[in-house]
Amino acid sequence: MHPDDSRTSITARLLSRGMRVVVLHPHDEDGKTLTDHLRRMGLMVRAFWPIPDESPADADLIFLALQPDRRESDVPWLAQSAIPLVAVITYENPTFIDQALKLGARATINSPIRVSGLLSAIIFALHLSQQARQLTDRVDRLEKKILGLRQVSEAKTILMRMHGIGEEQAYEILRQQAMDKRITIEDISRSLIQANDIFSLTSPAAKTGGKNKEG
Repeated sequence: MHPDDSRTSITARLLSRGMRVVVLHPHDEDGKTLTDHLRRMGLMVRAFWPIPDESPADADLIFLALQPDRRESDVPWLAQSAIPLVAVITYENPTFIDQALKLGARATINSPIRVSGLLSAIIFALHLSQQARQLTDRVDRLEKKILGLRQVSEAKTILMRMHGIGEEQAYEILRQQAMDKRITIEDISRSLIQANDIFSLTSPAAKTGGKNKEG
């Protein structure tokens, strides 16, 4: 394998000629240069200024010209958007860099716009955004798995208490019920927990606060 094959494959996967790019930049020479460069790269470009109140539909990437007097709260959808963002920075100073970070920019390019470095910024922004989504998905799956384990454990405890059986027997009951109903053990555990909660709320002991009243 050629040493550049892996990098080329990543770039090829991320960058397609049908990619839709939104440019949020004043209609000045820099804005025209940026849109022209992007179109020459074969990208579908739409330019807006001032920044619209809502996120443009069907965008794969956004270029944003940072302004020193703009706050993140001025355009709330920018900070909340899942679309990868490349910040266009006029001056490399802490104010612009902090602004780019708060907006969640995945890459930056400097003004005046040059074709050099533009492709790298696009690829890094897309790649980092993809990695962030994959990490979020993985965290979500792990959280669901942990919740499922806790529910199975709680369901086993309910069965052990109700029937005076051991943990292995309780788990076998859950497993068999799940197989019979063709659902997961986690699903049958949730159903058991919900049923137990309903029973606890409607039982005589629950209605009397667990105590027998005299007279």
